[in-house]
Amino acid sequence: MNLGKLEKQKKETTRNTLFSNNIILIIVTIILMSVIITVNAQEEMKKSIQIINPRPDFALSLRLDKGVGATYVPGEKIRIYFRSTRNAYVAIFGYDSYGNIKLLFPNQYQKNHFVEANKQYSIDGIIDPASKPGFEYVQGFATTEPVIISRELERIIERELFPKLGEGIDRFTQRIRGILAGLPTQRWVSSDILHYQVVERREETGRLNFTSSPGGAEVYLNDRYAGKTPLVMDHIRAGEYLARVELPGYQIWTRTIQINPNQTNSVHANLISIQRYGSIAIRCNEDGARIYLDGQYKGLTEKNRNVLLEQVLEGFHEIRVTLSGYKDWWQRVEVKPNQRIQLTVNLERIARTGSLEITCNVDNAMIYLDGRYQRRTSLDRAVTISNIQEGNYELKVSKDGYYDYITTIRIYPDQTYRLYVVMKAEQREGSISIYCNESNAKIFVNGIYMATTTANKATIIEAFKEGIYEITLIKDGYRTWLDEIWVYPGQTTTVYANLVKIGS
Repeated sequence: MNLGKLEKQKKETTRNTLFSNNIILIIVTIILMSVIITVNAQEEMKKSIQIINPRPDFALSLRLDKGVGATYVPGEKIRIYFRSTRNAYVAIFGYDSYGNIKLLFPNQYQKNHFVEANKQYSIDGIIDPASKPGFEYVQGFATTEPVIISRELERIIERELFPKLGEGIDRFTQRIRGILAGLPTQRWVSSDILHYQVVERREETGRLNFTSSPGGAEVYLNDRYAGKTPLVMDHIRAGEYLARVELPGYQIWTRTIQINPNQTNSVHANLISIQRYGSIAIRCNEDGARIYLDGQYKGLTEKNRNVLLEQVLEGFHEIRVTLSGYKDWWQRVEVKPNQRIQLTVNLERIARTGSLEITCNVDNAMIYLDGRYQRRTSLDRAVTISNIQEGNYELKVSKDGYYDYITTIRIYPDQTYRLYVVMKAEQREGSISIYCNESNAKIFVNGIYMATTTANKATIIEAFKEGIYEITLIKDGYRTWLDEIWVYPGQTTTVYANLVKIGS
């Protein structure tokens, strides 16, 4: 055995192993360094464009349709969702891997940049087919005043879907900082910065636009569920597929379709219904009413008995029942296969009305029907009350100073009940209260003796109609006291009499 040769082989094997391990270590180190450089570049980019409000009063959130850090290929659709917690004016900008800045919102399709609080909005776009692989960023600003979108930008939006700003990132960020610095902190906020990666397209794909009549059908491609119509699928691998469309109540639709690279294939499935039937039973409270199914006459009702409509196609239908003198009855119902729907129809009579015409000898008296105020009278002129449902009513005409006029009337349909009301004035009386400084003085009213006085105590004389009265007080040894007063209905007129002794 050659021990020297064996030892030499062992050393060579050890050197080869060490060399391989070093190569692997170098590769791993290069990968890690690349990752670190990429992460650092991302952070530097974010720091260069990030504008933060230290004390915001509200928030603006952004979200990608694929989530944070998603990957897209050139030409792929992208959707950005955003929401503000306060009514605000929103501006959203995109930064691509070339250092370009684009205004994403507002845009040519969404020109109004005022958004409502807590309402979700979205922006639909396409990754620029000329984009190079790398990271792109999205940042938004919300302000309570429209200070970011200038008139010049509004004019550019008329010409470009997503206007490209001509300034660089540093100058743009400095300008936005200057605008926001002029606002109180509670009047603006910025969003977190979203980033996504644009990667090279790795395989040939096409686009499928799938629709059906009716919509909402399930689509299967090569027996794999793809979604419901209307369906748009991007980046489908080019090739031949067996498409199958299914919808309850319709025959299964199948066809072989071809997806071509970088093309849109539009497919429409016209589904054929499988006809199934149910029935409707109608019970009505009136006899001889006409029954209509989807506008087609089907027969007459029989009072409190079922009328059966058979072989009604499944789905939604409108049932209408009509009868002269009654309100039309209708209902939308869903008929299901091999099932019966029970409908109860209660027809209501149409209220028929007439009028009341009142002429009164008193102006401005209040008219009531069954205690409900209607109108006021006009002196010797007719007052008409219209649209009174037929029937009996208690009529009352009332005015202060007059006796109420009360009677019962009957209103007939399409007729006018005419009435002349004569109101009589109330005969209301007043009273006289007489105070005197002496007792036993005789009281005369218009020369007629009424009573005697009690010193410093009222003597009340009642039942005087409204008018002027002469009051006379007489007592031996005193001068006669005389005065005229006016007595008002329902009131007491007070008189103070001071008798003076003769010779005083």
